[in-house]
Amino acid sequence: AVVFPSLELPADSGIWCAGDAVAFARSFGFSPGCEYGADNDPTVPNLSGPTLRFGNNGGQALLLGRAGQRIDAVVYEGGDATQAGWQGPAVEPYTPSTAYGAEGQILYRKFDWQTGQPLPDSDTRGDWAQDPNDHIDGRRVQYPGWDLDAFARPTTLNADGEFTVALGPDNLFDAVNGAFTGAQHSIRIEGYTFEHLALGQTLAARAAQGVDVTLLLEGGPPGGISDQQRYITQLIEDAGGQVWFMVSDRNGADDRYANQHAKFAVIDDQVALISSENFSGDSMPDDDKSDGTLGRRGSALLTTAPAVVAHLQALYAADFDPQHHLDLFRWSAADPKYGAPPVGFVPSAETGGTGYQPLYAQPLTFSGSLTAEVVHSPETSLLPVDQGGLLGMVDRAGAGDTVLVEQLYERVHWGGSNDTPQSAPNLRLQAYIDAARRGATVRILLDAYFDTGDNAETVAYISQIVQNEGINLRALLGNPTGRGIHNKMILVEAGGEKWTHLGSINGSEASSKANRELAIQVQSDAVYAYFAPAFWVDWTSSGGLCCSDAAFIE
Repeated sequence: AVVFPSLELPADSGIWCAGDAVAFARSFGFSPGCEYGADNDPTVPNLSGPTLRFGNNGGQALLLGRAGQRIDAVVYEGGDATQAGWQGPAVEPYTPSTAYGAEGQILYRKFDWQTGQPLPDSDTRGDWAQDPNDHIDGRRVQYPGWDLDAFARPTTLNADGEFTVALGPDNLFDAVNGAFTGAQHSIRIEGYTFEHLALGQTLAARAAQGVDVTLLLEGGPPGGISDQQRYITQLIEDAGGQVWFMVSDRNGADDRYANQHAKFAVIDDQVALISSENFSGDSMPDDDKSDGTLGRRGSALLTTAPAVVAHLQALYAADFDPQHHLDLFRWSAADPKYGAPPVGFVPSAETGGTGYQPLYAQPLTFSGSLTAEVVHSPETSLLPVDQGGLLGMVDRAGAGDTVLVEQLYERVHWGGSNDTPQSAPNLRLQAYIDAARRGATVRILLDAYFDTGDNAETVAYISQIVQNEGINLRALLGNPTGRGIHNKMILVEAGGEKWTHLGSINGSEASSKANRELAIQVQSDAVYAYFAPAFWVDWTSSGGLCCSDAAFIE
């Protein structure tokens, strides 16, 4: 047993204790409140007694009072589940797929979403976030470097300011390039990949003019970093900007998230950009669209609302903190992975094409005061319905209401390959189905361009439910703009209110629980009226029948 040093903890607070305070700080980004191994950090108080050892294969941790009385206990994996103070099976790490490693996974208590305080203790695995029987607050993970304490709270904001909504491939380039071109002081981007030459040239030009340009990108996208991106990042660095990557193969670090997949920017600390799209020519073609174009269906929202900007600033500051996180590696010309392209590489400037006629020549811009929720993974993408978020937004819909979903993909179930929609439901998909069961009109349009069969399986599953239950629910595959649906957009009209959700969050379990993702949902008639007609055009071009409300089609 070890004995805590003399510490005074305020009510409703807690501390981390680690075997090695220095190693802990390297992984977590801050120092623990105490350490129980060697005295590696003299500024951190030490526990007294023999060094604790927690085996990866299982064990138990017991908290005792001064008189030796048992206060609390946890048993994990192969530990002694008959331990006094514990009931039932041990806590197991949640590892349904390779996106959730047991190594480094933190077992943590379920908590109250408003206060952050642990829920009442029952001395069972049901108290813990890895609880396999709880599909809402359980089946979750945490890894070193996450900021659950800071960001795992519902975020409903009064958003006052100017708003711009854009549709890809129609006018998304214009909105994004315009925001970057207008920057006077700073551009901070958190993205997955960056392969758009014209946008890269805009960023380089702003950096050359003294604007502080910083990009944080994913270090390991599928297929690796393209030479096109290497060329663009070199262009930005040579002009005085900075490009960083979230990595797991430098500095002895493990990256915090399964993927850095968010797509947002903060410009001049005054404008927030949230998008479904990567910075690529397919998502944001810059061709002359008078004869049509080709690209990916996507969406974006920009706003000057200070509350939204401040939230994105805080999220960016937590993610991009090289002083405290080792999983951040800056572009270096000589680095074989995070460096320059091959000598003589010529980038592609070609974007767009013909075959799709844009619906909107321009983004929509207006000023107003909106209710907005900022939603992000891994913290708040799956809030319980009574706390808001996407599930809460969809839960508003009932008889006579409408839910429209346009999504790159929705998995038919979560969990492992042997699971089913019953044993491991996709909570997003289940929310759409439940809305239809309450009497709402629900339409789900999934991508056909990239699909390898998963979306087709989801459509077949939904079609079987419709056949069995006769509810007003339909699902289709489509490719209305020629290069795929990359959108992550949900529209809800319920009780006279119109809501729009857009951002980077896909329909996999990891996207909500293990990635860094970002979305925003706003209550706005104007935003809904901009995107709903696009949905219905995409729906009908994919073989669906349109709504009875002619206002959807202009």
